[in-house]
Amino acid sequence: MRADEPMPLLEVRGLAKRFGGIVAVRDVDLTVPQGRVHAIIGPNGAGKTTVFNCIAAFLPPSAGVIRIDGARIDGLPAHRVAAHGVARTYQNVRLFPNMTALETVLVGRHRRLRSAFWEAVLGTPRFRREEAEARDRARALLDFVGIGHRAGTLARHLPYGDQRRLEIARALATEPRILMLDEPAAGMNPAEGQALVRLIDRIRHELGVTVLLIEHHMRVVMAIAERITVFEQGRVLTEGTPAEVQADERVITAYLGRRPAPAEPRPAPLRQEVSVA
Repeated sequence: MRADEPMPLLEVRGLAKRFGGIVAVRDVDLTVPQGRVHAIIGPNGAGKTTVFNCIAAFLPPSAGVIRIDGARIDGLPAHRVAAHGVARTYQNVRLFPNMTALETVLVGRHRRLRSAFWEAVLGTPRFRREEAEARDRARALLDFVGIGHRAGTLARHLPYGDQRRLEIARALATEPRILMLDEPAAGMNPAEGQALVRLIDRIRHELGVTVLLIEHHMRVVMAIAERITVFEQGRVLTEGTPAEVQADERVITAYLGRRPAPAEPRPAPLRQEVSVA
């Protein structure tokens, strides 16, 4: 690591995941410095979401070490990993359809509450104060992601793009140190994709949250990521800046399934006699 490089927040070393005799991920190393936006790309089935699930403790790794800010988290249950500051969204929107947008964000916020169960039952001053603060914070997060005017709308009635934003707000409500976004631009039109890029940039700069994302929309990736890791068949194929990854022929081969054929030379233009007055 260079002297001017931020300290790593996420470190993955030798990660592997097996499902019976099938090896989905093998020998994965990944380092994400504090305060960066890091993207993971690769063809379908390359193991990207499996790595996400192992980091967030939705799947137990078969081998390897995962650390957040130096603390080892592999093998911990999901709620303990969340307590280390890890939050995530999903490929497919996962919301409580009959909850309002505000209630949805409060679900994420309640992990930060400290009142005991009996205080909630009795409605103690401490509990009422924490509930009021949680509501204020939830409303602020809805404003932050651009759907504050939808606070009272049921999640199932929100447009698709707003549902994606609501998922991000719910994840931010846990006060994460690293936000893991699994294909956040899926299903979005170009305008929504541009708005997502701006939102991710604000999350990084205004909230100080490190972002790790899986994304197939290359315009989004190239616009926001500072570093990109490319997966192929469960392994890391290459890693670099957006410019380096775009120029790497191995990446083109991984996506197309073959090395691109050299361009055929264009035939020489037919000569035409032109009279000059």
